[in-house]
Amino acid sequence: MIAPAIDQQQVAAIVQRSDAIMSTASTRSVPAWLREPKATPAEQAAVKPQLDKQGANILQEYATQYAPQSNGKAQAWLRTRVNGVPVVPPNLHGKALQEYVDHTLMAKEENAAKTLVFISMDMPHSLLRRWFKEVADNKHLFETTVFVLRGWPNKAEGLPEMISTVNKLMPSFKKTANVEINPILFTDHRVNLVPVIIHQEPNQQWGVMVGDEYGFRGAVKRIDKGKGNPTKVRGEAWKVAEPNMVAVFQQKIKHFNWKAEEAKAKAHDWQSVRARLGDPLPDSLHGRNYTFNPSVIATRTIRLPNGKLLVHKGQEIDPLTMFPFPWSQSYIVLNPSQPWQVRQVQAWESMYPNVVIMASELPATWQGENAVVNALNHPVYGIYPELAQRLGINRVPALIRPDGDVLSITVPKEPLPGERR
Repeated sequence: MIAPAIDQQQVAAIVQRSDAIMSTASTRSVPAWLREPKATPAEQAAVKPQLDKQGANILQEYATQYAPQSNGKAQAWLRTRVNGVPVVPPNLHGKALQEYVDHTLMAKEENAAKTLVFISMDMPHSLLRRWFKEVADNKHLFETTVFVLRGWPNKAEGLPEMISTVNKLMPSFKKTANVEINPILFTDHRVNLVPVIIHQEPNQQWGVMVGDEYGFRGAVKRIDKGKGNPTKVRGEAWKVAEPNMVAVFQQKIKHFNWKAEEAKAKAHDWQSVRARLGDPLPDSLHGRNYTFNPSVIATRTIRLPNGKLLVHKGQEIDPLTMFPFPWSQSYIVLNPSQPWQVRQVQAWESMYPNVVIMASELPATWQGENAVVNALNHPVYGIYPELAQRLGINRVPALIRPDGDVLSITVPKEPLPGERR
C-alpha cells in the first residue's frame, strides 16, 4: 500500500529526517545515551541550579554593583547621578514610554541632577502638587530636579496605586516633574523625615534644608546663600510612610519558598509540553502483525542547491531504500498509563536495544514521566502529531521495525484480566 501524495515541503522534511536517522544508524550500533556514562548524583547536584542561593545572592550582587558609589565620594556621586525606578508620567505611551523607563531620552540623564527633593505620599498633597508644578513649569528646574520616594505600600497593588496618585498630582499630562523611587538614596543620606532638599550651591558645595517652612524655591534660595542646615527642622516635617523596598525585598527573599516555586514552574512547563505533543491513539484490543510502506510520491521535481536532481515529479520515495545506509533503528509507541503496555515495552527492550520510545499521551505530571522513564530505563518522548500516520500505526502499543523496503509492525493483543500481572 502506497500512502497518498502529500505536500512537497513534507517530502523534503521526510527525506532530510530519514537521511539524518540512517546516517547516524550506520555509524552507531546503539544510541549515544546508552554508550555514554550517566552523571553521578553528585555530578547532577553540582550542575543543578541552586535557585534558593541565587535568590539570596540577588541583593548581594546589587550591593556589589553599587559598592564603588557607596564608598568615599558616595554623596557627590549620588547627587550628580539619577538612579532608581522612574514613576511614569501619564502622558507617555508606546515608544516614548519605553524611552522614559530606559532613561534614554530623559533630560535629567543628560544633565547632572542639582537638586534632590526627598518626599513621602503622607505629605499634604496640596504641598506636593504645588512643588511638582513649580518644577514642571520651569525648564531648568525640570532638567536638574528629582523628587525621590523611598518605596511603595507593601501590597500587590501598592506600586500601581502610588503611580496613579503621583500622576494625579502633576500639573497636566504634558507637564510633569521627575519622580523616582530610590531607597538607596534615603539610606545613604540618612533621610527619615521629609521634606529634605539637598541642593548644589553656586560654589559647588552641597547644602541641605529640612522642612516646608520656605517652600521649594525659598529653600533652594537659602541654600544658595549658604543658609542650609541639615540638623534643624524648619516648619513642618513628616515621617516617611513608604517602607524601604530593599529591606522588604530582603525579607521576601529570606522567607520565599524557592522549592515550591520551582515545582510550580516545572508543572506549568510540563503542561505546556504535554499540550504540544501526543497523538491519543486507542489501546490495542486484538493482536496484529502487518507491514507498511512508508513511501511518498513527489508532487514536483526537486533539485539540490547545487542543481543535482534529487527526485522527479511523480517519483515514489521510500526512505528505507533511497539511501545507501541501512536503517537499524526501531520505534516503540505506547500508552504509559496502561501497566500492561509498560511491561510489553520492557520485554521488547530486552530484544531490540536500538529503539526510540514514544508515548501516545505523556503522563499528567513530571513525577509520572519520571516513573515511566525509571520503569523502562529509557527516555520516553511525546509522539509528534501525525507521526503515527507516517509510521503506519493506529493502535498502541506498537513496535515498528525496518524490514527491507517496508516497515514491519507488531501490535500485541491486550491480555485478559486473568492474564495480567
